[in-house]
Amino acid sequence: MKKFLSIISLLLVAMMIFAMPTFADEAEETKPFELPKGMQKYYANDVTGKTPNIDGTIADGEYGELTVRVTDPTPFVDAGGDYMENPKEYLKSEYMDIWFAYDEDNIYVAIHDAGPEKFADNDEFTSNDYPFRSNYFFCFDFTPEDLTDYFRFGGFNTATVWNPNMQYFEFGKSNRAPIKVAEWVTECVVRKVDVTTGADVGFGDLLTTNGNPNYYGGDWELFIEMKLDKKAVANALNACYFTDYDTVPNVMYFSFGTNMYRRVECKLSDSGEEKGVSDESQYYRWLGDTVIRDNNADYEDYGLYEGGKVNTLMDAIIFGDENTVIAPADPFPVREETEAPTTEPEVTEPEVTEAPVGDVTEAPAGETKAPVAEGGCGGSVSLAGIALVAALGTCTAFVAKKKED
Repeated sequence: MKKFLSIISLLLVAMMIFAMPTFADEAEETKPFELPKGMQKYYANDVTGKTPNIDGTIADGEYGELTVRVTDPTPFVDAGGDYMENPKEYLKSEYMDIWFAYDEDNIYVAIHDAGPEKFADNDEFTSNDYPFRSNYFFCFDFTPEDLTDYFRFGGFNTATVWNPNMQYFEFGKSNRAPIKVAEWVTECVVRKVDVTTGADVGFGDLLTTNGNPNYYGGDWELFIEMKLDKKAVANALNACYFTDYDTVPNVMYFSFGTNMYRRVECKLSDSGEEKGVSDESQYYRWLGDTVIRDNNADYEDYGLYEGGKVNTLMDAIIFGDENTVIAPADPFPVREETEAPTTEPEVTEPEVTEAPVGDVTEAPAGETKAPVAEGGCGGSVSLAGIALVAALGTCTAFVAKKKED
C-alpha cells in the first residue's frame, strides 16, 4: 500500500509540472515593423566623423553617394495633393538631385535644383524666357506607425526670409505648430546661382536673408542644405503631440514639392524696364508622390481611413542600409531615475501560519494573490508549487497513517 500511495503522489506531481506553461523561458516574438504597401524607400548615408558643411555648396561626396535624381515629378493642382491631368510641363525644373545623410545627433537633407529650361516664345521680352522662382515645401513624418501625423513647412519665396511658422498635422488635420521651424532645423542655407556666369544671385538662411529671390536674368540653379537636430525634432514631436520621445526612430517619411512661377505677359515701364502684367504657376511633387487614390491596399494600420484627405504616400528614408530593421521610437520611453534612494526600504517578513499536514484549504476572501511575473507565467509557477507541496503533504500523511496502523 505504501508503494502504491507513493507512486500515485509522484504521478500527481509529474502531471502538475508538465502542465506548467513552457513559454516562461521563451522570448516573446516581436513582429518587425513593415512599411505601407507601395511606399518608395531610400537609404540615407552614414556621415559619422565627416560632418557636412552647411554653406550652400554641395561638394562631391559631402553627403555620401547621391540618394536619388528625380526627372519626372508628379503634377498637382495645389500643395494639398490633388493630382492634375494636364499640367504646364514647362513650369518644372529639369531635374532634382537629393541627398539624405545622418550621424548620431543629426539628419541632413541636401537638394540641387537644376532649374527650368528656357521657355520658347517669340516676343521681344526676355524676363519671361525663364520661370523666375520656385517656392519649396517639405513634409517630415517621424511617427512611421501613423501617416496622418506630420510636419509641413515651406519657404524661400518672395518674403525676406523663410516663413518661420510651421504646420503640424494630427489625424490629417492642419494645426499651427507651437514651435518655429528654426527650433529643429538648426542650420539651413539656400543659394541661387546664374548658370551662365556662375555668380550668386541669392544667398540666405532661415533667419536673416532670402536666398531665393525672383530672378529674370537667365538660366538659374539652386542649392538647399539643412541640418535637423534629432533631439530638437523629438522635442517638436512632444510639443505638438504631447508625447515623451527621447529621440527619433531610424526611419522618417518625407515629401518635397515646388510651385514654380513664370511671367506670362510683360510691358515696358516709362523708364524702359520690363514689368510683369500676369504670372502663372504649377505645383509638382518631387518625392513622396505615390498616389494612393483608388488603391485597394489596406492602410488602416497606419491611420489612413476611407474618406480621409491624404491622397499620396510620402517616401521612407531609412537611416541605415538594406539590412536595417525599422524600429519606431517609443513615444513614452522608460526614463532612468534621477535620484536613487539613499537607504534601503525596510522589509517586514510576513507572519507564516503552518497549515496541518495534508490539509488543503481555500485562500481567505480578500487575500492577495501571488504576483504574476512578466510573460504571464508567474501565477502558473506559484500554483504548481502550491500543488506540489499539497501532493507531497498528502503522501506524507498516508505514510504516517500506515505506520500508525
